[in-house]
Amino acid sequence: MTERGPVSAGAGLGAEPRLGGLVGAGALSALLFGTAGLVPALAPLSLFAPLPLAVNRLRAGASGAWLAAALAAALVAASSTPAAAGRYLLVLATPGLLLGESLARGRGLLRGCAWAFAALVAGIGAGLAFASEAMAKLVLVPVETLRSDAFLAELKTGGLPPERIAEFTEQVATLRDALAVVYPGILVILAAMLVAVNAAVLRLYLLRRDPGWLEDGEFERVRFSLGLVAAFVLSGAAVALPLARPAAYNLLLVVAFFFALQGLAVVAFYARRLAGPPLLRAAVVVLVLANPWAPQILALLGLFDNWFDFRRWAEPPPGEGEGTRPGRQA
Repeated sequence: MTERGPVSAGAGLGAEPRLGGLVGAGALSALLFGTAGLVPALAPLSLFAPLPLAVNRLRAGASGAWLAAALAAALVAASSTPAAAGRYLLVLATPGLLLGESLARGRGLLRGCAWAFAALVAGIGAGLAFASEAMAKLVLVPVETLRSDAFLAELKTGGLPPERIAEFTEQVATLRDALAVVYPGILVILAAMLVAVNAAVLRLYLLRRDPGWLEDGEFERVRFSLGLVAAFVLSGAAVALPLARPAAYNLLLVVAFFFALQGLAVVAFYARRLAGPPLLRAAVVVLVLANPWAPQILALLGLFDNWFDFRRWAEPPPGEGEGTRPGRQA
Protein backbone atom coordinates (compact mmCIF):
# COMPACT_ATOMS: atom_id res chain seq x y z
CA MET A 1 0.00 0.00 0.00
CA THR A 2 1.13 3.52 -0.58
CA GLU A 3 1.78 5.90 2.24
CA ARG A 4 -1.02 8.20 3.30
CA GLY A 5 -1.42 11.20 5.50
CA PRO A 6 -1.91 14.94 5.27
CA VAL A 7 0.56 16.89 3.23
CA SER A 8 0.73 19.48 6.01
CA ALA A 9 2.45 16.91 8.19
CA GLY A 10 5.63 17.40 6.28
CA ALA A 11 5.59 13.79 5.08
CA GLY A 12 4.29 12.19 1.99
CA LEU A 13 5.24 10.10 -0.98
CA GLY A 14 8.92 10.39 -1.62
CA ALA A 15 9.59 12.52 1.48
CA GLU A 16 13.27 13.30 1.88
CA PRO A 17 14.87 13.01 5.33
CA ARG A 18 15.71 16.40 6.82
CA LEU A 19 18.97 16.54 8.76
CA GLY A 20 17.54 18.69 11.54
CA GLY A 21 14.53 16.47 12.09
CA LEU A 22 16.62 13.32 11.87
CA VAL A 23 19.17 14.53 14.43
CA GLY A 24 16.46 15.92 16.68
CA ALA A 25 14.46 12.68 16.68
CA GLY A 26 17.52 10.54 17.34
CA ALA A 27 18.86 12.80 20.08
CA LEU A 28 15.48 13.09 21.82
CA SER A 29 14.93 9.33 21.70
CA ALA A 30 18.41 8.69 23.14
CA LEU A 31 17.84 11.34 25.82
CA LEU A 32 14.54 9.77 26.87
CA PHE A 33 16.21 6.37 27.07
CA GLY A 34 19.02 7.77 29.20
CA THR A 35 16.80 9.52 31.75
CA ALA A 36 16.86 6.45 34.00
CA GLY A 37 20.63 6.73 34.39
CA LEU A 38 20.71 10.53 34.62
CA VAL A 39 17.80 11.14 37.00
CA PRO A 40 16.33 7.93 38.50
CA ALA A 41 13.11 9.74 39.41
CA LEU A 42 12.51 10.38 35.69
CA ALA A 43 13.07 6.74 34.71
CA PRO A 44 9.46 6.31 33.43
CA LEU A 45 10.25 8.80 30.65
CA SER A 46 12.49 6.16 29.06
CA LEU A 47 9.35 4.26 28.09
CA PHE A 48 8.54 7.01 25.57
CA ALA A 49 11.82 6.71 23.64
CA PRO A 50 10.00 5.07 20.66
CA LEU A 51 7.78 8.13 20.07
CA PRO A 52 10.28 10.45 18.32
CA LEU A 53 11.15 7.65 15.90
CA ALA A 54 7.49 6.93 15.10
CA VAL A 55 6.79 10.62 14.44
CA ASN A 56 9.95 10.94 12.34
CA ARG A 57 8.84 7.93 10.26
CA LEU A 58 5.69 9.82 9.30
CA ARG A 59 7.49 13.10 8.62
CA ALA A 60 10.70 11.98 6.94
CA GLY A 61 10.01 8.51 5.57
CA ALA A 62 11.58 5.15 6.31
CA SER A 63 15.19 6.12 5.62
CA GLY A 64 14.99 9.12 7.96
CA ALA A 65 13.49 7.02 10.75
CA TRP A 66 16.12 4.29 10.47
CA LEU A 67 18.93 6.84 10.39
CA ALA A 68 17.46 8.52 13.48
CA ALA A 69 17.34 5.14 15.25
CA ALA A 70 20.96 4.44 14.28
CA LEU A 71 22.01 7.86 15.56
CA ALA A 72 20.17 7.30 18.84
CA ALA A 73 21.82 3.89 19.27
CA ALA A 74 25.24 5.44 18.63
CA LEU A 75 24.56 8.12 21.25
CA VAL A 76 23.46 5.48 23.76
CA ALA A 77 26.57 3.39 23.07
CA ALA A 78 28.83 6.43 23.45
CA SER A 79 27.22 7.54 26.72
CA SER A 80 26.71 4.07 28.20
CA THR A 81 27.69 0.69 26.71
CA PRO A 82 27.19 -1.16 23.43
CA ALA A 83 24.96 -3.62 25.31
CA ALA A 84 22.68 -0.74 26.33
CA ALA A 85 22.52 0.36 22.71
CA GLY A 86 21.49 -3.15 21.72
CA ARG A 87 18.72 -3.15 24.34
CA TYR A 88 17.58 0.23 23.08
CA LEU A 89 17.32 -1.00 19.49
CA LEU A 90 15.50 -4.21 20.38
CA VAL A 91 13.15 -2.99 23.09
CA LEU A 92 12.42 0.64 22.18
CA ALA A 93 13.55 1.59 18.69
CA THR A 94 11.93 -1.37 16.94
CA PRO A 95 8.41 -0.79 18.36
CA GLY A 96 8.58 2.91 17.46
CA LEU A 97 9.66 2.18 13.90
CA LEU A 98 6.94 -0.45 13.45
CA LEU A 99 4.20 1.83 14.80
CA GLY A 100 5.23 4.56 12.38
CA GLU A 101 5.62 2.10 9.51
CA SER A 102 2.11 0.76 9.93
CA LEU A 103 0.59 4.25 9.96
CA ALA A 104 2.67 5.37 6.99
CA ARG A 105 1.51 2.38 4.94
CA GLY A 106 -2.15 2.99 5.77
CA ARG A 107 -2.47 -0.15 7.92
CA GLY A 108 -3.64 1.73 11.00
CA LEU A 109 -2.22 2.14 14.48
CA LEU A 110 -3.81 -1.05 15.77
CA ARG A 111 -1.96 -3.13 13.18
CA GLY A 112 1.24 -1.34 14.15
CA CYS A 113 0.63 -2.33 17.78
CA ALA A 114 0.32 -5.95 16.68
CA TRP A 115 3.59 -5.75 14.72
CA ALA A 116 5.46 -4.09 17.59
CA PHE A 117 4.10 -6.54 20.16
CA ALA A 118 5.01 -9.52 17.98
CA ALA A 119 8.57 -8.23 17.61
CA LEU A 120 8.94 -7.78 21.38
CA VAL A 121 7.47 -11.21 22.11
CA ALA A 122 9.91 -12.76 19.64
CA GLY A 123 12.76 -11.08 21.51
CA ILE A 124 11.40 -12.26 24.86
CA GLY A 125 11.10 -15.79 23.52
CA ALA A 126 14.71 -15.76 22.32
CA GLY A 127 15.84 -14.39 25.69
CA LEU A 128 13.94 -17.08 27.60
CA ALA A 129 15.43 -19.77 25.37
CA PHE A 130 19.07 -18.67 25.63
CA ALA A 131 19.31 -16.52 28.78
CA SER A 132 16.44 -17.44 31.05
CA GLU A 133 18.28 -16.48 34.26
CA ALA A 134 19.02 -12.99 32.97
CA MET A 135 15.37 -12.57 31.90
CA ALA A 136 14.20 -13.70 35.33
CA LYS A 137 16.42 -11.13 37.02
CA LEU A 138 14.67 -8.34 35.12
CA VAL A 139 11.53 -9.13 37.12
CA LEU A 140 12.96 -10.53 40.36
CA VAL A 141 15.77 -8.07 41.18
CA PRO A 142 13.42 -5.14 41.97
CA VAL A 143 11.51 -7.42 44.36
CA GLU A 144 14.70 -8.72 45.95
CA THR A 145 15.64 -5.10 46.70
CA LEU A 146 12.55 -4.78 48.89
CA ARG A 147 13.84 -7.41 51.29
CA SER A 148 17.49 -6.44 51.24
CA ASP A 149 19.25 -5.52 54.48
CA ALA A 150 19.66 -1.92 53.36
CA PHE A 151 15.95 -1.47 52.62
CA LEU A 152 14.89 -3.17 55.86
CA ALA A 153 17.31 -0.93 57.77
CA GLU A 154 15.58 2.10 56.25
CA LEU A 155 12.23 0.76 57.45
CA LYS A 156 13.61 0.37 60.96
CA THR A 157 15.04 3.88 60.87
CA GLY A 158 11.63 5.14 59.78
CA GLY A 159 10.10 3.76 62.98
CA LEU A 160 8.26 0.74 61.58
CA PRO A 161 7.66 -1.85 64.34
CA PRO A 162 9.62 -5.14 64.09
CA GLU A 163 6.41 -7.20 63.71
CA ARG A 164 5.33 -5.05 60.76
CA ILE A 165 8.75 -5.46 59.16
CA ALA A 166 8.54 -9.24 59.60
CA GLU A 167 5.08 -9.25 58.02
CA PHE A 168 6.31 -7.11 55.13
CA THR A 169 9.31 -9.40 54.57
CA GLU A 170 7.02 -12.44 54.45
CA GLN A 171 4.72 -10.77 51.93
CA VAL A 172 7.67 -9.84 49.71
CA ALA A 173 8.98 -13.41 49.89
CA THR A 174 5.57 -14.74 48.81
CA LEU A 175 5.48 -12.26 45.92
CA ARG A 176 8.99 -13.24 44.91
CA ASP A 177 8.08 -16.94 44.82
CA ALA A 178 5.04 -16.20 42.67
CA LEU A 179 7.01 -14.03 40.24
CA ALA A 180 9.65 -16.76 39.92
CA VAL A 181 6.93 -18.86 38.25
CA VAL A 182 5.08 -16.26 36.16
CA TYR A 183 7.95 -13.95 35.16
CA PRO A 184 7.64 -14.95 31.45
CA GLY A 185 4.01 -13.84 31.47
CA ILE A 186 4.95 -10.64 33.31
CA LEU A 187 7.53 -9.85 30.61
CA VAL A 188 4.93 -10.37 27.87
CA ILE A 189 2.48 -8.08 29.67
CA LEU A 190 5.16 -5.42 30.14
CA ALA A 191 5.87 -5.60 26.40
CA ALA A 192 2.17 -5.13 25.62
CA MET A 193 1.94 -2.20 28.05
CA LEU A 194 4.99 -0.55 26.47
CA VAL A 195 3.37 -0.75 23.03
CA ALA A 196 -0.06 0.35 24.28
CA VAL A 197 1.25 3.39 26.17
CA ASN A 198 3.31 4.60 23.21
CA ALA A 199 0.42 4.02 20.81
CA ALA A 200 -1.93 5.98 23.07
CA VAL A 201 0.44 8.96 23.34
CA LEU A 202 1.18 8.84 19.60
CA ARG A 203 -2.54 8.86 18.91
CA LEU A 204 -3.07 11.89 21.17
CA TYR A 205 -0.24 13.71 19.40
CA LEU A 206 -1.59 12.96 15.93
CA LEU A 207 -5.14 13.89 16.91
CA ARG A 208 -3.85 17.40 17.60
CA ARG A 209 -1.29 17.69 14.81
CA ASP A 210 -2.14 15.36 11.92
CA PRO A 211 -5.43 13.48 12.46
CA GLY A 212 -5.46 12.35 8.85
CA TRP A 213 -3.05 9.56 9.77
CA LEU A 214 -5.58 7.96 12.14
CA GLU A 215 -8.58 5.72 11.71
CA ASP A 216 -11.52 6.98 13.75
CA GLY A 217 -12.50 4.82 16.74
CA GLU A 218 -9.88 2.19 15.95
CA PHE A 219 -9.10 1.19 19.52
CA GLU A 220 -12.71 1.41 20.70
CA ARG A 221 -13.67 -1.44 18.38
CA VAL A 222 -11.04 -3.89 19.68
CA ARG A 223 -12.51 -7.35 20.16
CA PHE A 224 -10.27 -10.40 20.26
CA SER A 225 -11.29 -13.67 18.68
CA LEU A 226 -12.99 -16.52 20.53
CA GLY A 227 -9.65 -18.31 20.43
CA LEU A 228 -8.66 -16.22 23.42
CA VAL A 229 -11.64 -17.61 25.33
CA ALA A 230 -10.56 -21.13 24.41
CA ALA A 231 -7.04 -20.39 25.66
CA PHE A 232 -8.52 -19.08 28.91
CA VAL A 233 -10.58 -22.25 29.46
CA LEU A 234 -7.76 -24.64 28.53
CA SER A 235 -5.16 -22.87 30.67
CA GLY A 236 -7.58 -22.82 33.59
CA ALA A 237 -8.07 -26.57 33.26
CA ALA A 238 -4.32 -27.16 32.90
CA VAL A 239 -3.71 -25.62 36.34
CA ALA A 240 -4.93 -28.94 37.78
CA LEU A 241 -1.96 -30.75 36.15
CA PRO A 242 1.25 -30.30 38.18
CA LEU A 243 3.57 -30.55 35.17
CA ALA A 244 1.59 -28.01 33.14
CA ARG A 245 0.83 -25.68 36.05
CA PRO A 246 3.67 -23.12 35.53
CA ALA A 247 2.85 -22.69 31.83
CA ALA A 248 -0.87 -22.55 32.63
CA TYR A 249 -0.40 -19.77 35.17
CA ASN A 250 1.62 -17.74 32.66
CA LEU A 251 -0.97 -18.22 29.93
CA LEU A 252 -3.82 -17.32 32.29
CA LEU A 253 -2.05 -14.12 33.28
CA VAL A 254 -1.46 -13.02 29.68
CA VAL A 255 -4.98 -13.92 28.54
CA ALA A 256 -6.51 -12.04 31.48
CA PHE A 257 -4.47 -8.98 30.52
CA PHE A 258 -5.79 -9.04 26.96
CA PHE A 259 -9.35 -9.43 28.23
CA ALA A 260 -8.69 -6.32 30.35
CA LEU A 261 -7.61 -4.47 27.19
CA GLN A 262 -10.87 -5.50 25.53
CA GLY A 263 -12.80 -4.33 28.59
CA LEU A 264 -10.97 -1.00 28.44
CA ALA A 265 -12.00 -0.68 24.79
CA VAL A 266 -15.64 -1.11 25.87
CA VAL A 267 -15.24 1.61 28.52
CA ALA A 268 -13.59 3.95 25.98
CA PHE A 269 -16.40 3.24 23.50
CA TYR A 270 -19.07 4.39 25.95
CA ALA A 271 -16.99 7.26 27.35
CA ARG A 272 -16.64 8.74 23.87
CA ARG A 273 -20.41 8.76 23.48
CA LEU A 274 -21.05 10.69 26.68
CA ALA A 275 -22.65 14.10 26.23
CA GLY A 276 -19.88 16.33 27.51
CA PRO A 277 -16.51 17.90 26.74
CA PRO A 278 -13.50 15.70 25.90
CA LEU A 279 -12.00 16.36 29.32
CA LEU A 280 -15.05 14.83 31.02
CA ARG A 281 -14.89 11.75 28.82
CA ALA A 282 -11.18 11.33 29.57
CA ALA A 283 -11.88 11.75 33.28
CA VAL A 284 -14.38 8.87 33.17
CA VAL A 285 -11.73 6.52 31.75
CA VAL A 286 -9.15 7.70 34.32
CA LEU A 287 -11.60 7.11 37.18
CA VAL A 288 -12.23 3.57 35.94
CA LEU A 289 -8.49 2.86 35.77
CA ALA A 290 -7.93 4.38 39.23
CA ASN A 291 -10.26 1.83 40.82
CA PRO A 292 -8.24 -0.73 42.84
CA TRP A 293 -10.34 -3.50 41.28
CA ALA A 294 -9.95 -2.14 37.74
CA PRO A 295 -7.89 -5.09 36.38
CA GLN A 296 -10.43 -7.66 37.57
CA ILE A 297 -13.45 -5.60 36.46
CA LEU A 298 -12.02 -4.86 33.01
CA ALA A 299 -10.93 -8.49 32.49
CA LEU A 300 -14.44 -9.76 33.30
CA LEU A 301 -15.97 -7.08 31.09
CA GLY A 302 -13.71 -8.09 28.22
CA LEU A 303 -14.41 -11.79 28.75
CA PHE A 304 -18.21 -11.43 28.70
CA ASP A 305 -18.06 -8.96 25.81
CA ASN A 306 -17.32 -11.94 23.59
CA TRP A 307 -20.87 -13.20 24.17
CA PHE A 308 -22.93 -10.09 24.94
CA ASP A 309 -21.23 -7.54 22.64
CA PHE A 310 -21.83 -4.64 25.03
CA ARG A 311 -20.99 -2.02 22.41
CA ARG A 312 -23.94 -2.87 20.20
CA TRP A 313 -26.30 -1.31 22.74
CA ALA A 314 -24.79 2.12 22.06
CA GLU A 315 -24.69 1.80 18.28
CA PRO A 316 -27.13 3.97 16.28
CA PRO A 317 -29.77 2.18 14.17
CA PRO A 318 -28.62 0.94 10.73
CA GLY A 319 -28.33 3.71 8.18
CA GLU A 320 -27.74 6.52 10.69
CA GLY A 321 -23.95 6.68 10.58
CA GLU A 322 -20.71 4.83 10.36
CA GLY A 323 -20.94 3.76 13.98
CA THR A 324 -22.97 0.73 12.88
CA ARG A 325 -19.81 -1.19 12.09
CA PRO A 326 -19.35 -4.14 14.42
CA GLY A 327 -16.29 -4.53 16.62
CA ARG A 328 -13.41 -5.69 14.57
CA GLN A 329 -11.15 -8.60 15.31
CA ALA A 330 -7.68 -7.79 16.63
